[in-house]
Amino acid sequence: MLRTLFAIALVATSSVARAQAVAVTLTEFKVAMARDTVKAGPVTFRVKNAGTMTHGFWVLGGSTDKGLGNIAAGQESSLTVTLKAGEYEVYCPVSDNSHKLGGMKHTLVVLAAAAPAAPAKPAAALPKKKGVV
Repeated sequence: MLRTLFAIALVATSSVARAQAVAVTLTEFKVAMARDTVKAGPVTFRVKNAGTMTHGFWVLGGSTDKGLGNIAAGQESSLTVTLKAGEYEVYCPVSDNSHKLGGMKHTLVVLAAAAPAAPAKPAAALPKKKGVV
């Protein structure tokens, strides 16, 4: 049982460690992101509320509908989600989406992950000449 829990914790930790980080800054009434595109896979949003009022952060698109509740002014929080290729809306859901309607929204484009490279074929061995070592 202990081994199983350890294995689960290891897998969860390693997926977060491999996540792409995206810095997000929330202010009145703007969502600023360090990047507008990421590759498909785990993404960790590092959200800072640099505004003077409470804000939130939400990711919506595809099968993803997750976010952070209220983040007090001056506070930071993180959200890790696994995203598939496509377009996502990120926004502030505070006050029944009035912050979103006031302009606190942004589009994030998730690009398909590159296909893994095919293993290289070994070079064909050259025939050895007699008497040559």
